[in-house]
Amino acid sequence: MHRTLDDYISEVSISVQPIVSHLRTLVHKAFPEIEENIKWNAPSFECGGKNVCSIMAFKKHVNFMFHQGKSLADTNEVLENIGEKSTMKGIKGITKLSDLPDDGILISLIEEAVRISKN
Repeated sequence: MHRTLDDYISEVSISVQPIVSHLRTLVHKAFPEIEENIKWNAPSFECGGKNVCSIMAFKKHVNFMFHQGKSLADTNEVLENIGEKSTMKGIKGITKLSDLPDDGILISLIEEAVRISKN
């Protein structure tokens, strides 16, 4: 059976479920046509088959990653590098909803990430 994002959310720690659900909602608010998949055992959001962003839930925290994060403007400086050689940037160690930047900032980043993925 094909595992869905709903399955994923139901399987992660209760303490991080609200964070994963909120990020999912923001991704769909920014780009309603985005495709949801499970890749690398984590939720992945894609546009035209290209990875845009991913959510990785751990026991006590969540990471929200942009696959082409180093190409994002990030004028509010909310993203951190994932690795020296990686194109990814993201928000790591999210333990509660208040750890996230303002919804408007995240939606802008998601919208920009979708635009970049279309190029």
